[in-house]
Amino acid sequence: TERVINTAEVPVIAVNPGTQSLAYPCQDLLVPTDGSRGSELALSEGVALANATGATLHLLHVVETGSLGPDARSLVKDEELTTRADEIIADAIETAEAATVDRIESEIEFGVPSKEIRNYIDANQIDFAILGTHGTTDFSRYMMGGVSAKIVRTSPVPVMWVREPDSSGG
Repeated sequence: TERVINTAEVPVIAVNPGTQSLAYPCQDLLVPTDGSRGSELALSEGVALANATGATLHLLHVVETGSLGPDARSLVKDEELTTRADEIIADAIETAEAATVDRIESEIEFGVPSKEIRNYIDANQIDFAILGTHGTTDFSRYMMGGVSAKIVRTSPVPVMWVREPDSSGG
């Protein structure tokens, strides 16, 4: 599954065994965003699906707190990350509003991204998620071993993966 997600030139929907039944049209759609090109592409798909189905579009940004240490520098870093998180969510909301999405919810969480995404899915009765992933570079394979791989392996709902084209254009 991960190889297909990382190499497909079109969005891929992954459904885990035991995933809850997909109700169509979906009612609550999640697009986690980190401000990357991949998450912008996922947002574009999410906006289109929300408009087509009338679903509530949930926008989530997770500030990864695992890298923050107890020293004074971490307080500055924490403030910078929070400011950046506010900007990322504001940009995503602006994009969704410009596309006339009727219902938009947004949230910023702090923690481990894969866990916070999963917690958000469970807590908000999300029935479909759209995530961006990177291209086919070594970095993307590394990333697939992190947040993306954990989501694809554990999501209780179907997940559409939108791959960012690699730098060679394909």
